[in-house]
Amino acid sequence: MPALHTSTLVAALIAAMKGALTAHWNLAQPYATTEARKLSETARLIVTGYAKGEINAAQAKILVRMQANAAQAVLTAIATIGMIAAQDAVNAALGVLKTAVNTAAGVALI
Repeated sequence: MPALHTSTLVAALIAAMKGALTAHWNLAQPYATTEARKLSETARLIVTGYAKGEINAAQAKILVRMQANAAQAVLTAIATIGMIAAQDAVNAALGVLKTAVNTAAGVALI
């Protein structure tokens, strides 16, 4: 099973979020960076849990959705970032996260 490199994943998640939050990046950057780290940690836990047989694909999807909802709530809380911009940022990060988790797990897990 390929390894999940969390530092590389965090950088890719931040890049995806920055692309979606260009107009708001100066304000959103510290929050987006923190949420990217949380998403990456969730991915690591999913891959590890799946490899150990502790979680299945349905549970993995639930875990990702829960963290994505938390990330969206944080980004939406910033007054000048609208709901659509926050959702776009989270969706961009989730696309990167899905590829990384599925590649590391060796199956279409999420």
